[in-house]
Amino acid sequence: MNSYGQPPFVPIGTERTAGLARTFVELLNQALDGRKKLHLDNVPRRRLELALSDRAFSGVALFLAPEFLVPAAQQLGTWSEPVMVDENLIVSVRPLNVSSLDNLNGLKLGGIAGHVYRLLGPAIADGKVFREDAQDHISNLGKLCLGRVDFVVISKSELAGTRSHVSCPVSFRSTSFPEPQVVVRRVLVQMLNDDSSKEVLDAVAAVACSQPWIQALAQYGLSTVGCRNTERPPDPSPEKGRKGRPHPKQVKRS
Repeated sequence: MNSYGQPPFVPIGTERTAGLARTFVELLNQALDGRKKLHLDNVPRRRLELALSDRAFSGVALFLAPEFLVPAAQQLGTWSEPVMVDENLIVSVRPLNVSSLDNLNGLKLGGIAGHVYRLLGPAIADGKVFREDAQDHISNLGKLCLGRVDFVVISKSELAGTRSHVSCPVSFRSTSFPEPQVVVRRVLVQMLNDDSSKEVLDAVAAVACSQPWIQALAQYGLSTVGCRNTERPPDPSPEKGRKGRPHPKQVKRS
């Protein structure tokens, strides 16, 4: 299951790329070598969280971070090795000094309907930061370009995937939060038994450090973490996945 409906996770319009979600599932099926067959299901975030809250769920959920799931969903299944390092960014079209979140007071945030902005929540509730929602990131960046909002919060991955779909005469300026909001994306695995779960987790670990996946991420300026040797990563086959499963390095998360 994939709950990210924007590029680079899924293609839109006339894009010829498969999207990172389909690419990852195809590589995972190659690593499983016919012993299991996974099918990609792109779903809304709410449906994903409802599915993960059901202990009868069997499958995998892509590109998640435990801290951004509801508690009931966090307790299900087993988390994989890291498959992508991402970061939430503050994006504007004019220079912003964001040495402190207080620097955003008096500005208008372009939000996404249904999204929770944890760090900015108190300022929004107190009326210090104003919020105006759009339905998706492309619409949101378009509003930013037109000056209808002062800044947006978007992941590095989604900015890389969507910015080419927005016609804007000025460049988007991105900056990290005062305390960088690094997101280590993983895969949540819940299968019918422990052996099946381990089999899929081993395949995920092999794919995460495989050359095809590293190249797919690099197209969007992204990378993963925990691979011992990124120059010659293990081939995404089940045998090599078991022998060469990497150990994730410690990455600071906010």
